[in-house]
Amino acid sequence: MFTAYLQRRQTPIPPDSDPFYTAPSRLADIQPGDILGHRPAPYPIMSLNTTIPNIAAAYQILFRTTDGNVNAEAAVTTLLVPKKADPWKLLSYQMAEDAAYSDCAPSIVLQKSSTGNIRDVETVFIEAALKKGWCVVVPDFEGSKSAYVAGPQAGYTVLDSLRAVLKSHAFSDIVEEPRIALWGYSGGAFATNWALELQEGYAPELRFVGAATGGTINNIGNAIENINKRPYAGLVAAGLMGLGAAYPDFAEFLEGEFVPETEAKFKSVLTQCSSVTQTEFAGQDILAYFKDGAALLNASVVKSTFEKVNLGKHVPITPLYVYKAVHDEISPIADTDVLLEYYCAGNASVEYKRDLVAGHVTLAITGAGEALAWLDDRMAGKPARVGCSNSTGVSTVLDPVG
Repeated sequence: MFTAYLQRRQTPIPPDSDPFYTAPSRLADIQPGDILGHRPAPYPIMSLNTTIPNIAAAYQILFRTTDGNVNAEAAVTTLLVPKKADPWKLLSYQMAEDAAYSDCAPSIVLQKSSTGNIRDVETVFIEAALKKGWCVVVPDFEGSKSAYVAGPQAGYTVLDSLRAVLKSHAFSDIVEEPRIALWGYSGGAFATNWALELQEGYAPELRFVGAATGGTINNIGNAIENINKRPYAGLVAAGLMGLGAAYPDFAEFLEGEFVPETEAKFKSVLTQCSSVTQTEFAGQDILAYFKDGAALLNASVVKSTFEKVNLGKHVPITPLYVYKAVHDEISPIADTDVLLEYYCAGNASVEYKRDLVAGHVTLAITGAGEALAWLDDRMAGKPARVGCSNSTGVSTVLDPVG
């Protein structure tokens, strides 16, 4: 009956109103990565407002995962199976949700008539992977509480999404040990890197042939200082509320710091997707919404929370392709340089491309072709270079769909 109701609607049911997203009781007794439920995606999967034609099946899978406080959590992931699929190749694509609102989750905004927002360009990359015959999984890595910027939770969720997909062969035909690669840009790179850092300790049974991350953001405090009062300032507001959803002590601290006259405006991000938030808060001093202003960032609970979610805790064992704009407007490239120096000192294998011309948004497009080609080699069984390389130049603008 509920399925029939879904089909009559013009837009997807928001997660807060859709019983499919509801976790069962005694969730802590269930193993991470176990499937709690699955269904065909209620609506067609879209790219640039057009149904992606090369999809044989699309599934939504509810699975058990772990939050940033190491408590049991449930999340949804979307599995896309192309026509003429190669079930031995699986890509986990982490989309840049950049919002603290559940209606903006990939499982919602990928569908036709969605009211959410996501960069259409990322669906083009997903479509390109599907054209290669790869199955693609897109996790809602912010979880049920829309915990934007909660790095550890994002990493756990990406890993458990893959565990769930590997248990889905009864209905998806995915083999139990495919070649697995990961890809993400900006907020999606943040989630991807966290998954890679946590993989050996949390999901050692998983093995990845490679991962591509672009526009990496690894130091939240530095990113906030970089974008506050600038066009992307809205990301600060969404990020702070996302961290509050993940960490109760951080949320309690913020509640006592809001300027009463502007509190409602700030909290409007809880019902907005990224494009609206960025428009409404562009150029604003986000820290002026708090009684202590910029001094808010010096509070001990703020510093400790940022430290929890910053990357650089563990060295990935998966080969990495990293691309970053030298003049990135979101995250200083020096932060990425430091992160990769840490990885390389720990014997990681990293191919690092620094782009002299592109900005944060443009590199998502101009750098995608080379990233996809690198992933294609890994999927084909060609080993990545051992060790680290670092080059600075201009990305070749390749057609990622070609």
